[in-house]
Amino acid sequence: MARVRVAAIQARPVGGEFSNPKNVQHALELLDECVRLDEEVRIVCFPEYFPWSGRDELAAKAEDLGIYVIAGLAERENHALYNSCVLIGPDGAILGRQRKLNLGLMERKHFGFSPGRELRVFDTEFGRIGIGVCVDFWGPPNVGRELLRMGAELIFNPSFFFIFREVWHYLLLARAVELMVPIVAVDVAEFPFRLGDKVFERCGGLSCIIGPPWRDMEDFASWWYEPRFEWLLGSLGLEEGILIREINLDMAREFRKAWFSRLLGREAPWP
Repeated sequence: MARVRVAAIQARPVGGEFSNPKNVQHALELLDECVRLDEEVRIVCFPEYFPWSGRDELAAKAEDLGIYVIAGLAERENHALYNSCVLIGPDGAILGRQRKLNLGLMERKHFGFSPGRELRVFDTEFGRIGIGVCVDFWGPPNVGRELLRMGAELIFNPSFFFIFREVWHYLLLARAVELMVPIVAVDVAEFPFRLGDKVFERCGGLSCIIGPPWRDMEDFASWWYEPRFEWLLGSLGLEEGILIREINLDMAREFRKAWFSRLLGREAPWP
């Protein structure tokens, strides 16, 4: 069976600054800690914007630990700055990047980011994964559906919430029910985020891993007579922490086919 242990690292930016160069060393230390907690972890995801820089250092650490790493980096190309989530393989190679498509006012004005242009999926030894950066995934419905059509079997949602963090789980659960794909959603740990002359105290936290709530197909069949919405496989609070869970991608695939068959009369996802 295609089982994979995934980790969400809810990191706190050093000094409350995303661009602080010390975030790189902090990220490397957190990767070491993650593998110390569970040496079977295979895919690790950081939040959006974290650690901002340090691609080469992260690649070397991924190779040293033999794991996949998704890191939030600010990447400059052709005079444009992009909010990128870079996927690094266990051999240290850069497998690709997902640049954020939908940029809010804060990102355009405060950080000076330019929007990405395309969605991508990435093949791993466990299956095909997609990355929806923050609002790209939980906002417009087309992104999740397109990732599903492109063959994504596991979706990562690296994010940063400096407002309305409390509604994030509701938005993610809506996507989980809609797409029937396991989701690894990663935010930063809580810290006071300064934006110009304003300080947002209630930002960060609540990273989670969401997946189908059934043990097997027999459980799936009986669930319809007494539905239980126990989709959260695990979640964190507001402090810095690491959340690790095992995802059974084979069972998730079977649940997805059966789910769409019941709801739509076909095994294919939404048109």
